[in-house]
Amino acid sequence: MKRGDIVIVTHGELGRPRPAVIVQADELGDETTTVLVCPITSEVTERLPVRPTVEASADSGLRLRSQIMSDKTLAVPRERVRRVLGSLDADSIDQLDRALIVVFGLAH
Repeated sequence: MKRGDIVIVTHGELGRPRPAVIVQADELGDETTTVLVCPITSEVTERLPVRPTVEASADSGLRLRSQIMSDKTLAVPRERVRRVLGSLDADSIDQLDRALIVVFGLAH
């Protein structure tokens, strides 16, 4: 599991198992009891610019065009992270990084 991987997570707040992208730095390794993720939704909306769009593909592992909910970052217990579906491409990771900068108020 590494940053940019799209995984299936189960989390009470999310309801059913759903895809999410790992946003935690790889440098943290496997020592943490939780993993920071952003849930992914197939309900694409243009009114939230902090939600990067990811196309369905074999590389992403997604079946539908989806958006990363960077505004809903969660710390998920490691045991609730299931299998890896795929991973983001470099452009999608850049878009996610820019969205997280806005969401966390790191832009000046």
